Amino acid sequence: MLAERAVPRLRFWSLDGVDAELARELVVRVSRNFAVPCQLADARPELVLRWIDGRPQVDARTLLEGLERDAGDEGDAHVGVIDRDLAIPVFTHVFGLARHHGHTAVISLTRLRPEFYGLPADPETTLRRAVRETTHELGHVFGLEHCDDFECIMHFAPDVENIDLRGAYFCADCLERLPRGVAHARPLRDA
Repeated sequence: MLAERAVPRLRFWSLDGVDAELARELVVRVSRNFAVPCQLADARPELVLRWIDGRPQVDARTLLEGLERDAGDEGDAHVGVIDRDLAIPVFTHVFGLARHHGHTAVISLTRLRPEFYGLPADPETTLRRAVRETTHELGHVFGLEHCDDFECIMHFAPDVENIDLRGAYFCADCLERLPRGVAHARPLRDA
């Protein structure tokens, strides 16, 4: 078990073009995985977007650092949801990013959308992927590393196909490492 950490709630920010209804439904579905209250914040932080040199992608680390500053230090965990393609200089893209034992994560909807790959839009698939990616990044916020268990939500997924194939829940080992009372073993309904 990791060191105890009290998390009063998970607060979500709908950033830069994210559909309000999708953001609300994301919060509802992510709340099925976690035992702490989840809420969509009314106010949005001011975004400073920095582009990766020579690429039409937002620098995920710079975005995460800005969100961390805006989050303050009241003990909540925060998730910024954006619809811009994210990357870091050493990777072609990232679906999300979080600092281990931090208090903030960011996820991008862009590459979670089927239409990014030339397929018909499917809001349900986008939402299911977003819930899985958010849960994964929050696992990092709560101190988890990537897991070797392919059925675990903490298994590394370098592409959208692996997000679809990996499990939707924390494995028993990862669940044991989370701070007590943060996550449910198995939600009542699949995300």
